[in-house]
Amino acid sequence: MSEYEFDYASRIKKIQALLERLELDFIIITNIQNLYWLSGTAQYGVLLLSAKEKPALFIRRNLFKAKEEAYIENIIEMKKTSQIKEFIFKLSKSLDNLRIGMELDSLPASFYIYYKKMLNGAEIRNIELDVRKLRMIKDRKELYLFKKAGKIAQKAQERIPEVLKPGIKEYEVAAEVIYQAIKNQSVHFSNVNNIFGENWFILASGKNLWTPSYFPILSGEGLSNAIPYGYSDREIRKGDIIMCDYAINYMGYHADHARTFYLEPYPEGFKRKYRILKNAYEEIKQDYLKAGIKVSEIYNQMKKLLKKEGLATFFQGNGYYYQGLGHGIGLELDEPPAFLPNIDLELKENMVIAMEPKIIIPEWGAIDLEDDFIIKPNGAEQITNTPYLFE
Repeated sequence: MSEYEFDYASRIKKIQALLERLELDFIIITNIQNLYWLSGTAQYGVLLLSAKEKPALFIRRNLFKAKEEAYIENIIEMKKTSQIKEFIFKLSKSLDNLRIGMELDSLPASFYIYYKKMLNGAEIRNIELDVRKLRMIKDRKELYLFKKAGKIAQKAQERIPEVLKPGIKEYEVAAEVIYQAIKNQSVHFSNVNNIFGENWFILASGKNLWTPSYFPILSGEGLSNAIPYGYSDREIRKGDIIMCDYAINYMGYHADHARTFYLEPYPEGFKRKYRILKNAYEEIKQDYLKAGIKVSEIYNQMKKLLKKEGLATFFQGNGYYYQGLGHGIGLELDEPPAFLPNIDLELKENMVIAMEPKIIIPEWGAIDLEDDFIIKPNGAEQITNTPYLFE
């Protein structure tokens, strides 16, 4: 697949440095994406790390697969979760006053209660964001997979103009896009915060472009009230705007790509608004997507550019949406950094980010242009390149 290999040794060292920085005695990894990132296997289990001892990987199932896949040497069959407590006790002789880091944002409440009781005497600290931030800088193998994912995302979007015609329904267009992606080895779901199988495919037209749902972004209506987002059975008509936002998952790594199309003739004002958004986006890509720039500065500059054109009110929605300008991508669809006006985290070389500037205008429509980038010292490499509509 690639001449590059994942740098597991470097990742373990980062965790051990985190242990020291946060003054922790142990870290217990239960989040499946972190488990895979550190060990090389996503089989169901728990990874225990300390500053001095070698990592111990406890596998509930499937032990044989884990032994084939894992970078970790010390693999233990886990028949009961209390084996983790016994292992810690063997090393520390007592649980009293131990400081143990766990990913509490993605750990179910019932699991937390169990661990809290099992590790009675120890202090459990939340390290979820700290570990996710370690994953922001990608290694060479990861960058290779991102570029492959980006090409698949582009092929999927480029299928849309080929099938658009009056009378076709949103779900029929979606089926063509999904087929194109799966044919190129994309898994049709995204991984999000310790969950396999979140499907965040959005395709919307007509009023579905500006009607908000529980989903915090431009959401579409969905096929039923039970799943109130995504493609619907709406029939696409002449003069419609059509937006597709589709997350590719290739070998565990995501590409997040959106484009906006139309069915002739395009609506009044569409070309002008599209060009305003695209030109502001191009300025941001050219001048701000580089190592050392704060994500808050990028968000605020994009809004400033649109304000000059009278579109700031509709930037990222009209008040019914919680939507940053972009986000990191990786083993999860949404990773740090979040591009929000109050986040001062700086871009760094070999971060991979998705930028998704959009305007959502009630009773008119929406325009969404999302691309993925690898951050470089003096710029960014764009890895999704579906053509824009207008120069």
